[in-house]
Amino acid sequence: MKRHLQDLAAVFLLACLPLQSGCRTAASLGLPVSAGGHQLLSYASEMRQSTGHPPNVPTELAKAPLPSHRVEAGDVLVIEPNDFNSPVRLSADQTVQQDGTIELGSYGRMQVAGLSAEQIQEQVQSVVSQKESIKHQQKMALVAHRTGGMSVPDELTETPDYGVTVRLVNKESGLFYVMGEVNAPGSYPLVGNETVLDAIIAAGGLSDRCNDHKIILTRPQADGQPRAIMPICYQQILQLGDVSTNYQLMPGDRIYVPSMTLWEDIKQSVAWDNEKSCPHCREYSSRSQ
Repeated sequence: MKRHLQDLAAVFLLACLPLQSGCRTAASLGLPVSAGGHQLLSYASEMRQSTGHPPNVPTELAKAPLPSHRVEAGDVLVIEPNDFNSPVRLSADQTVQQDGTIELGSYGRMQVAGLSAEQIQEQVQSVVSQKESIKHQQKMALVAHRTGGMSVPDELTETPDYGVTVRLVNKESGLFYVMGEVNAPGSYPLVGNETVLDAIIAAGGLSDRCNDHKIILTRPQADGQPRAIMPICYQQILQLGDVSTNYQLMPGDRIYVPSMTLWEDIKQSVAWDNEKSCPHCREYSSRSQ
């Protein structure tokens, strides 16, 4: 009965607002009058309500190193010999092809997709050293044959440095996504230290139609792994410095900002206890504020 009276009171309040301000419609008061184009799926909403704040997830004040990037098609590698006088000759810039390979000239093609830069360096080093060592031995044998084994130049008796360095200079992945009610939705490059707040700022901030009480972060999971949908308490992050949901972003993270419906706007304004948008957001008493 109490809930019914609260609902009626909220509807009455909405009806009275235009009259009090001399306006004809709710839209003229800046209130959203439709569901908007960005609504949470029922499953996402349920997950958001039940998951809460997961423990051991890196946040603004407890960041963690990102896992090593795994090379994929479109990434650009630079492969250079360690010694300026090295006999190793390679094209410096190597763009990973759609089949996941790079072209190493006389050393052949190499499959590198799914490997880290360190692993690629080890493989290139192995192939180059093996082929250059064979060439060096053949050259020494030829010189010895021509001189009758009497003398071999000093530069041939010393083993050359076949070392190479592989660096990742441009990567196609390492993106995060901000969609929904933001001013500049899209994908953004992930440098490694960005948080939820950084992402929202990069996306131009929240729009006037957003429901900032129901923002979620979805983290992609491998097949068979449980879904990872985490609530974001935006106002606590922004106004109170609560970093518990200002998560450090990982490659592929999706931040979704739903639209505010008219009824949700009324409920947030009235804010009765049994209609809290985020039961997991910390509450602050007047003394703690």
